Amino acid sequence: MALQQSTQGSNAADLQQTAFQPLQQTVFASLQHAPFYKGLLKPFKGKGAMDQLAEQCRSLAADLNALAQEQVLAQAQRYPFTLLPIRLTHQVTSAGTMFLRWQEVGTRRMGVQLWEELCQDTKTPESMLADLHALEQQRIALNMQISLVHSIGRQAAECAEKMAQADAVYTERLQQIIQSRGKDAAPQQEA
Repeated sequence: MALQQSTQGSNAADLQQTAFQPLQQTVFASLQHAPFYKGLLKPFKGKGAMDQLAEQCRSLAADLNALAQEQVLAQAQRYPFTLLPIRLTHQVTSAGTMFLRWQEVGTRRMGVQLWEELCQDTKTPESMLADLHALEQQRIALNMQISLVHSIGRQAAECAEKMAQADAVYTERLQQIIQSRGKDAAPQQEA
């Protein structure tokens, strides 16, 4: 058993990733995300603050999409990945969110099962397995980050609309009270 583990350890060391470089913290540090975190957990006092959070989310989502396009897809569209029967592509949903997806070359077939099949295929060069694994890990993480930011932004925009509606109802009622008091005050002044 120990011999088998030791052999597996040396085999894994032989399969180092070299073609794909995952995103590092320095790349994320350049994003304007610090105000986003502070703005997420605070007492919101009205529509304006919610609109601001929604805008921060849209901006951060755009930055994450740019990272996905310029850093991850750019690497995935170069040699040696161009030799594979599947490609990492971007897909824009009807809601406008961009996600990274695996797609079979020459067909419209998509999904993580393509990546799984590729990794299990004995024709896939062993030297690419670590890179394919790192690429899939990066795809999963970026898709999650994009999804979360998009969802929070959508929720913030919906909250802003609800707050505006609440403001309108409140303002209308205040106007009714002021008008009612104005009518009540006029007869008292005449007496």
